[in-house]
Amino acid sequence: MLIINLDEKSREPKYKQIIQQVIEKINSQTLSSGDKLPSTRNLAQMTGVHRSTAALAYQELWSLGYVDLKPNSCPVVRERKEITGRSSSNVEGAIRWPEISSSDNIIDRFGGIQSYNDSSLIDFSTMNIDISVLPFESFRCCLNEAIYKIGGELFEYGDPMGYYPLRKYICKHLENHGVSVLPEEIMITNGTQQAIDLVLKMIAIPGKKIVIESPTYKEIFPLLDLYKLVPVEIPVNENGIDLDLLEEKILTEKPVLIYTMPNFQNPTSITTSQESRERLISISEKYRIPIIEDGFQEEMKYFGKTALPVKSMDKHKTVIYCSSFSKVLFPGVRVGWIAADSQCIKRLASLRHFSEISPSMILQAGLFNFCSKGYYDRHISRLNRTYKKRMKIAIDSLNKYMDKNLVYWHEPSGGYLIWIKLLGACRFKDVERIVEQSGVRVSMGDRYFYTDTDSVFFRLSISSLNENSISEGIRRLERAVDKIFSQGEVNYE
Repeated sequence: MLIINLDEKSREPKYKQIIQQVIEKINSQTLSSGDKLPSTRNLAQMTGVHRSTAALAYQELWSLGYVDLKPNSCPVVRERKEITGRSSSNVEGAIRWPEISSSDNIIDRFGGIQSYNDSSLIDFSTMNIDISVLPFESFRCCLNEAIYKIGGELFEYGDPMGYYPLRKYICKHLENHGVSVLPEEIMITNGTQQAIDLVLKMIAIPGKKIVIESPTYKEIFPLLDLYKLVPVEIPVNENGIDLDLLEEKILTEKPVLIYTMPNFQNPTSITTSQESRERLISISEKYRIPIIEDGFQEEMKYFGKTALPVKSMDKHKTVIYCSSFSKVLFPGVRVGWIAADSQCIKRLASLRHFSEISPSMILQAGLFNFCSKGYYDRHISRLNRTYKKRMKIAIDSLNKYMDKNLVYWHEPSGGYLIWIKLLGACRFKDVERIVEQSGVRVSMGDRYFYTDTDSVFFRLSISSLNENSISEGIRRLERAVDKIFSQGEVNYE
């Protein structure tokens, strides 16, 4: 016989008390699988509750898998699967993931997501923005205002091409860079990475060849492997991608796409000359090969003359221009865009719809508010003043501390990056460890080459560091370089 004792003084609802006591009796095997429980009428009489309360308790027990309920029958205790609880790393799963995953080779080659917690190191490896220069309060107000004024419309499925007012703003903004496009030639993306992913997905026929710079943005490598695309590596020189070799490779390899980063190239920070930009667009038009122009740091020009994007000369619509607010505003606000021929944009929007239905209109509307009120332009002006000063300190520190007989670096005209090369043939594996033991973290250069390189490079990013940290970090790096050479870790050629 089922005995339930309810505590009239308890704050716990009576139906929950019934549930807890029934579960306790099942777990202690006082009630076994197949035992009948009182009807809702009888349970109500036994416990002094309303029949609806008894019915609610049984309904919850059914939801939790403890009883079976059938019309015109008493509830029956059922054999219930044991709840797993906390997962144990020692328990082997039933699925053989390496056998069914198509991406294990990519993960093995390019590594997983890394997390660093050592605050004692000065970190030149990250591309996060220094939070002290970000306009949090003005963006929060713009976001709140957008939600208040527009309301429920922002919580519905949005246009796969993105929030229309923001697309119009981007068109106007691009005019400042000599680029003339219409809103139907703009698609908002979740950052530049998604833009590149969508373009590669659009042409993803296994075996197709893609021209990439060497070295280049390392996050494109896993995408190439995932879509089984074959990279054609073209070295970067002081003027940008080697155009003579590019033409040779076009004739022999027949690539279907060229990926380039003309401004403050990641990782080398090289800016492609105007003459090279003009020749590149001519090559694209001559061979009818589209270009992905990655303009992720377009705004961050500090020194020298400004070269307009390749897209500004795109009379025949061969350039797919990608950029983002993430690297100059909030990295966590994943908003970028693609500017391209409307026929290309329609195809990309369809592919995007298949994978995520539609983007978030809330962030895009808030960002439009932020931009239309002039906050974005003021933020960019402040950012340029701040990072121009920081980049100058970085270059001055390199000139002060580094031995130019041991290392070479390219002095950038903008952006956040400095590319450093050790002047010797390497024969070691412990360079990164030595650098970190000296109190600094860098991004090792081999990660930016698709195929192996014999040289040793560091990529330094000043984006998250203040002036004192930059100067001290380079001083520590100088000690690391001296230690590498003094221990005979490098052979001169």
